Amino acid sequence: MCVRIIVAGLLLCASATFAADIPEYPFVFVVGHADLDTAPDMAVCSVTLHAIDPDPGKADSTVNERLKSVLATLSAKHVSPGDIESFSINKQILTNNEYNAKGPAVIRGYDLSRSLKFTARQLDSLSAIESSMVGEPNIENINCRFDRKDRKDIEADLQTKALQSARDQADKLALPLGRHVTAAVAISKSPFDSVAAALGMGGFSSSAEFAGRMFKKSAAPDTLLVPSTISMSASVNVLFKME
Repeated sequence: MCVRIIVAGLLLCASATFAADIPEYPFVFVVGHADLDTAPDMAVCSVTLHAIDPDPGKADSTVNERLKSVLATLSAKHVSPGDIESFSINKQILTNNEYNAKGPAVIRGYDLSRSLKFTARQLDSLSAIESSMVGEPNIENINCRFDRKDRKDIEADLQTKALQSARDQADKLALPLGRHVTAAVAISKSPFDSVAAALGMGGFSSSAEFAGRMFKKSAAPDTLLVPSTISMSASVNVLFKME
């Protein structure tokens, strides 16, 4: 549990510049935090199908054949059609005409790519799915983000715990000062930048912790490991009045 705390009473040193931003009554400002490491039970994955060929028809055919192969694998591994999203083909014309080159451009090939996104709700099948793609020609950028089907429920519970954390810390801070904390007068998931800046601490972030920790790029079969846990967290900024 990590909590950043600001206690303010009679702010005798605060300048008039911040008078409008700081409450006139004694208050305590806390940032409550709660986190959880939990086992994932699903993964959202993406893959790029890519082909370069002097013949645009052959490049298109290669991408479509790869798409059929991947879709067949996903179907065999119990990935529902409703959990698959295929994006339109992106086509680029390759020429020999570099920047500032003289002479007309000559087409030397066609670069075609198509992205595919799917959700694996049975993680025990994910290794086989990825193994069928890793190292295969015309298949690139295999990435998976591990998650929980009940994310909303977990996030709601974490937010409740973060709020309780804030209340507990506020009570502990007020008691030695001979005061007690009353109801919260302001609650926000975003930082109270005006309060923090007025006290010379600047703003600080309370953004979600899990982004960037749940991604895995597959490069070889021995790297196809589902993480034992993923990290989830919630932060809340609360301003309590003291009496």
